[in-house]
Amino acid sequence: MFLFSKRNRIIKKAVEKTVKEVEGRTPKIYEHFFYGLFDQAPQYLVVWYLFETDLELEEAKESGFCNELEKLTIENLVSLGYPKEAFELTKMDVPTNKITFQGGTAEDHERILFSLTNRKAMVSFTTKEDIDKKANGDYHLYFQ
Repeated sequence: MFLFSKRNRIIKKAVEKTVKEVEGRTPKIYEHFFYGLFDQAPQYLVVWYLFETDLELEEAKESGFCNELEKLTIENLVSLGYPKEAFELTKMDVPTNKITFQGGTAEDHERILFSLTNRKAMVSFTTKEDIDKKANGDYHLYFQ
C-alpha cells in the first residue's frame, strides 16, 4: 500500500479546502492539481488552478479572483502546517554561466535563469484551452 507523505496530505487538504471555499464563484475552477519535490524542500511546490477558457482566466485575473485564490491557498497551506518560509523567495546557488539557449526571447531567457536561481512555492493559473492549443491537450507535455 502506497502512503502519501505528510506534506502531500497537507497540500491535498489545503487545495480541496480552498476549492470548496470558492465553490460558488465564477468563473468556475475547471481543474486543480499540484506537484513538485516538496518532500525534499517545501519551496519546490506548484499548485495549479485551471479555468476552462482563456477568457475565463482573463476575467479571473481582472476581477482579482486569481489573487484571492493564491492568498487563500497559501493561508490554508500554512494553517494546516505547511512551512510559511516556502512562500518567501529563496536564492539558490546555481551556476548559470554555462547555460545557453537555442531560441526564445531575451525576456524568456531572463525568466528561465531567474527561476533556476530563485525558488518559492507557487500558485499558478492556466486554462484547458491553452493546454489544448499549445500541447494538443497533453498535460504532461504542457507542464514539463
